Amino acid sequence: MKAIFFVLLVPLLLANQAPQGQPPGQPQGTGPLAGLFPEQTGPPANYRGYGRNDCSTADGPAVRLTIMQGLVPDGVPRLPPRPSLELVIYAPVEKVVGQALTVAPKAASGGAVALSCPVVGTCAPAEGGTLTITNREAAGALTGEFRAKWGIGAPRAGRFTADWRQAENKCE
Repeated sequence: MKAIFFVLLVPLLLANQAPQGQPPGQPQGTGPLAGLFPEQTGPPANYRGYGRNDCSTADGPAVRLTIMQGLVPDGVPRLPPRPSLELVIYAPVEKVVGQALTVAPKAASGGAVALSCPVVGTCAPAEGGTLTITNREAAGALTGEFRAKWGIGAPRAGRFTADWRQAENKCE
């Protein structure tokens, strides 16, 4: 029973610790994400997470980012269950830094898929949107922003920082 309480309480506490609002001096609804989805009324959220090499559906290179609002504990599992967004880029990260990628519901070379993953259930792909990796630091951390629309609910937008975790995936 304590474990269930902990699983339900931790995401709420983490969400309350997430920085909120627009950067100082920037009017609400402006910046590179403004205007993509006119029904979005609030500022983009800030996400933290981790990224790693992965394989695409055709065994080509891919990068998978697991991002969450708030602080990301060190012990977060690499596989569900966890409430998160999975941003999968179907190209080597070196080739996509600085480019706006199209988010689609199915994998495509040079594109991206955004998945909303609940604690229980399967991950749902976004119907559309954009994803941009704005920078890759020397230690591998990736920063960027995304905006995506799912079949239900309001669009989600955010800026993210994903620390790099080395993965030994061998794509064939």
